[in-house]
Amino acid sequence: MRLKSLCIAVLVAAATFALNAETSRAGATTSAQAMSAYESAIRYFNPGIGDSDARRIVSAIITDAYQDGVDPRLVVAIIATESSFDKTARSSAGAMGLGQLMPATAADVDVSNADDIDQNVRGTVLTLKGNLEHYASLDPQHKFVYAIAAYNAGTGAVDEYHGVPPYDETIRYVWKVVVLWRRLCGLSAT
Repeated sequence: MRLKSLCIAVLVAAATFALNAETSRAGATTSAQAMSAYESAIRYFNPGIGDSDARRIVSAIITDAYQDGVDPRLVVAIIATESSFDKTARSSAGAMGLGQLMPATAADVDVSNADDIDQNVRGTVLTLKGNLEHYASLDPQHKFVYAIAAYNAGTGAVDEYHGVPPYDETIRYVWKVVVLWRRLCGLSAT
């Protein structure tokens, strides 16, 4: 598992470096460059994904994230960690689709078909936005860490433990998402 995480970090760093190098030459990232970078990241996590699905995922992430004021790179990190961009992913606990929405969570955010890319991304963004709003009174670091932990374990568990619950799965999950998100932002993993 550590080797996979390291490989992910290296690949994302390389993609970010390439995008940043292109940005430096051109002066600004174009929407086509950004789309291409996101699509490349998706193909890394899911090499078998078709071009139309990759573009549809990127479009949904960017549209919904900006509409709701959520960093699209955080959404990419969440979905990459949750499902590796497999729209048909299912967990043993019943989580479904790209953002691994639980049935009750999907219903709460009006997702009727968790296999639908647009609906699942929308549900993922709305769930993450709700978590960020729930922890909005905290300093930025705690706000984001708690919101990410809540995406995995629920706000009830995060509230009960006044932070990241002491569940190995949640601790690893938060670490993976934060590392990937930082890499997507062009920052070091730590």
